[in-house]
Amino acid sequence: MKYEASFDVFKHQNKFIRTRKKFPALVGGYGSGKTVALCLKALLELGRNPNKTILLAEPVYPMVRDVLQPTLEKCLKDVGFNYRYKAGEVMYDISWTGGGGKIILRSAENWRRWAGLNLAGFGIDEACLLKDDSAWRMGISRLRDGHHLTGFTASTPEGFNWHYNYWVGDKKNDYELIQAKSSDNKFLPQEFIDSLYENYDERLILAYLHGQYVNLQHGQTYYGFKREKNVQEVQYNPHLPLHIGMDFNIEPITAVLFQTYNDKPMVRVFDEFQIYHSGKNELLTETLAKQIKERYEKLDLMGKPVLRGAYICYPDPSGKNRHTSAYYSDHDILRKEGFDVRVPRRSPLVIDSVNAVNKAMDFTIIDPKCKNLIKDLEQVVNKEGTRDIDKTNKDLTHLSDGFRYAINYLYPIRKPRATSIMA
Repeated sequence: MKYEASFDVFKHQNKFIRTRKKFPALVGGYGSGKTVALCLKALLELGRNPNKTILLAEPVYPMVRDVLQPTLEKCLKDVGFNYRYKAGEVMYDISWTGGGGKIILRSAENWRRWAGLNLAGFGIDEACLLKDDSAWRMGISRLRDGHHLTGFTASTPEGFNWHYNYWVGDKKNDYELIQAKSSDNKFLPQEFIDSLYENYDERLILAYLHGQYVNLQHGQTYYGFKREKNVQEVQYNPHLPLHIGMDFNIEPITAVLFQTYNDKPMVRVFDEFQIYHSGKNELLTETLAKQIKERYEKLDLMGKPVLRGAYICYPDPSGKNRHTSAYYSDHDILRKEGFDVRVPRRSPLVIDSVNAVNKAMDFTIIDPKCKNLIKDLEQVVNKEGTRDIDKTNKDLTHLSDGFRYAINYLYPIRKPRATSIMA
């Protein structure tokens, strides 16, 4: 017995769920209901393919656990289906009156492990985050057991990447693109929409709010930076804490120095450091820390030098593991020099920290003497067709990386979460 899902959905979700096209994609803004639609699409495809198997995937496994599983389970409960979850196989054995099937959950980064599966359908959530089409092509190769074989994706757009090429640039007859805006979800609170406008620049609003493909891969990585807007003279204030974005390298080791204010421009960059080996047996991290303290003192209200809370450092998160001596990590060396070291528990996604820098250009000024940072912001580009930073030019990226670590810690892009099942 075939099952045709009956569920109260939005127009764009319904079109995606019920399409007969072999390879549909739902591309929409945050909160537009993509993951819910993906799960309901999988359930409908089980009805079209009784007792068969559907695979659902996220780019990485934590997203399977944190996003896909709770959404699928809520959809199953809302439509009244019975299911048994088999943790060892990461599989749901689903049944309803007169029918049933299986849904297995996987990470797309491990697409090679899909080899050997026999599927009636597969769906990839947030497919635009994938670097290439390897998982998509593997999924297609597994479509060999069912009455209506299909592959489908749901995603927020991430520029003109492989996904754009499949569903827009080189679109074939059996591919269908369905687009949606965040505002198409009528259950979203206005605060959710407002938070998107507050967190993203104009280009990302087109992608993450309106669900449009925009140029995020090609050209300047830090496109939010404009010399005429962001380059201005900055004075160091010895009474305010000194913030330091730092990047560790074999050489040079670099630092970007700035201070923060409550009013715009909130970030004011006044100096930069690039330290190379002198030929002696020095530790570059220690040398850099000492040079910063020698050049810049923090004074209390009485004009006396203070150390505590004076130097707040946001270094490369990998510095907790990489060692410049046999005994101490780079982070340990900075702490020994009196620096307050602040790093996130997990390294941020590059695209998230780049987005944070582009947004921060709305409230950042940089002194003209910071020539190498300005050069980075103007000349660093993405690898062709990706959101990854092109690091082939060894003279670039060091200062902008350090600045990126600091900005992402202080002013991260906070992706709002929609609590409604329709999101």
